[in-house]
Amino acid sequence: QPSLFIGGALDASTTWMSDAIDAYPTTLPGLSASHLLDGCGHWIQQERADEVNRLLTDWLATLQG
Repeated sequence: QPSLFIGGALDASTTWMSDAIDAYPTTLPGLSASHLLDGCGHWIQQERADEVNRLLTDWLATLQG
């Protein structure tokens, strides 16, 4: 399945899961894009709504259905 990862660099889970996130290209074979937003915490969709929406719509446009 196609997948997209967007996370906040200041989110605690990106710190304690950094090894897992680094492995996403091999553990998530459908991963087509990955973004870690600097200065952003856990609530990426609220903290950086415009950027998250742009990343989502750009990624969705790459899918063929």
